[in-house]
Amino acid sequence: MWLLLVIRLALADEVRHDKEPTWKYPLGSLVSFIDIAWGLLVLSSWGVADFLARMSSVRIGSGSTAFLVQALGLAVPATALCISLVLGSDLNVNVGRTLLLGIVTGGILGLAYVVYYNGLERGSVSIVSAVASAWLVVTLLFAALAFGESILWNQAILIGVVVVGIFAVGFQRQAVGVPNAGVSYGLAAMVMLGVALALWVPLTKTAGPLLAVFTARALAAVVTGGYLWAKGIGLHWPSGRIGVLTLCGAAALDSLGFVAYNIGIERASLVVIAPFAAAHPVGTIILALLILGERPVIRQWVGMALVVAGVVALSAVAGV
Repeated sequence: MWLLLVIRLALADEVRHDKEPTWKYPLGSLVSFIDIAWGLLVLSSWGVADFLARMSSVRIGSGSTAFLVQALGLAVPATALCISLVLGSDLNVNVGRTLLLGIVTGGILGLAYVVYYNGLERGSVSIVSAVASAWLVVTLLFAALAFGESILWNQAILIGVVVVGIFAVGFQRQAVGVPNAGVSYGLAAMVMLGVALALWVPLTKTAGPLLAVFTARALAAVVTGGYLWAKGIGLHWPSGRIGVLTLCGAAALDSLGFVAYNIGIERASLVVIAPFAAAHPVGTIILALLILGERPVIRQWVGMALVVAGVVALSAVAGV
């Protein structure tokens, strides 16, 4: 059902571009609805996927979950890529550059998932997901250092807001009854995700939106599998129907989020898509509160709000 929604949205965009490729539609028109639909698809996919990944990590371990989410998730971009080719899309790419960028991006992405899922397994889901969502800050800083891009004053202010929020979440004495925050895992995942997604842009431009997702996730699966082998950790498969559905759901939704994000920013408005993508921890936090019964203290609530709101505003301003 989710994949069919992606295909229908893509076809709707294709018709729109064929008929009126340069027309700027006003807010509230059909194209605005499609833009928002892409954004909501990214938000819901990543938000639910992170929560399901936490449930799976508790069952079979974060290492096995990280590997299987990457490996099983390959079915989504592979299916979308096949459909795209059947519909007549041209797959003319620079193979060498795609592999090079894919190896670096996928390698860092795979390690980021290992660390992030470790945090979800051991710490507070709401806090870890909120802190890790600040990867956009690292992306902007990395782009400034590596690619010579400039950081505007309003971006600098919003980066400061996010940093203050992280301090509010993590730097306080542990209160009785409050789960271990796992802020260190969130920070490590934030850095690695930020670098990986900074490299995601040139990878997507080189390989296209669908092949980029497939290449990066395939190499991320290799890296996460190598992590299991290097650590001597056995690969575990969940037992029971609920365990299998939880794992497969996390893999499918996480991969679908990347596919929807890439197609969305190519065909729709980046200014609309990026804030929705940045706000995806809201879904994870709500599920953690309702199902896991997490109860962060007031200072952590304020910090999470600053991080998520700052990242959403920053994504709108930066257009990343």
